Amino acid sequence: MAKGETAAERFVRLNGIEGTFRDIDVPKDRKTSALEMAAASGIDPARLFKTLIVETAEGSLACAIVPASRDLDRKALARLLGTKRIDLAPKDKAVRTSGYAMGACSPLGQKKKLATFIDESAKEFETVFVSGGAYGLELEIAPEELARAAEAMFVAISHEGA
Repeated sequence: MAKGETAAERFVRLNGIEGTFRDIDVPKDRKTSALEMAAASGIDPARLFKTLIVETAEGSLACAIVPASRDLDRKALARLLGTKRIDLAPKDKAVRTSGYAMGACSPLGQKKKLATFIDESAKEFETVFVSGGAYGLELEIAPEELARAAEAMFVAISHEGA
């Protein structure tokens, strides 16, 4: 890895992925919510996607990419994964598997390849934003390019928040 390069930046560079990294003016020493990132950057929260590591009732992990403006539809994702229930993976397991700090998890360049699902709402936009692997670093990328790079499927896995 080049000095100061995140695993996501390295993955994008080495795989010839088309996308642009952008620094957002937020604290770099702590987790920032996706909604805080959207507000700080002026990015529409429907275009800024959060990367969630989830765990099935049986202990398998998967990656879900959903808009900051919406919540993960756990029941829909559980059905897709063929399980009765999913929850967010425990912090230590998510960090160990992805290689990223909580709040800075990118869908690209993870330590372990997981089944990955992108909410189908991403297809409504020419580009979307996902974490670049560090606090305040976002990757602007076409949804189709993201799906190809992450080997992900577009599915309906989000709903309006409570």
